[in-house]
Amino acid sequence: MTKIQEALAELHRLQGVKGAALVTHDGLIAAQSLDARFSTDVVAGLTSYLMMTTNRCLEEGRQPKAAQIVVHASNGKAILTNLDDTCLIVLFDQFADPATARRDVQEAAQMIRRASRIS
Repeated sequence: MTKIQEALAELHRLQGVKGAALVTHDGLIAAQSLDARFSTDVVAGLTSYLMMTTNRCLEEGRQPKAAQIVVHASNGKAILTNLDDTCLIVLFDQFADPATARRDVQEAAQMIRRASRIS
C-alpha cells in the first residue's frame, strides 16, 4: 500500500467518514478508499466540477483559489481540499461534524503532498 493510499484509508477509518479519494482536476480518481455504495465516477466528476466552478467564480471576483471547500447537504457532508494538481475529498455521513476531522484532513493532505513530490 502506498503512502497516499494509507492516508486515504486512515481518513476512512475516522468516525462518520464514508470515504476519501484523491481526484485529478480533470475528474479522474488517482486513489480512493470509498464505501461500496459510492460510484467512483460520480465522486470524481462532482469533485472536479465543484472545485473548478468555485475557483472560476473566485477568479472572476479577483480572489485567490479556494484552499478548502466544506459542503453541507441533507444526506451528508464533504471536505474538498485543493492540493495543486489534485483534490482530496473526504465524505461524511449526515450526522458527522466535519470540524472534528479537520486536523486529520489537513495532516492527510500534507502527507499526500509530500508523497506526491517524491513519486
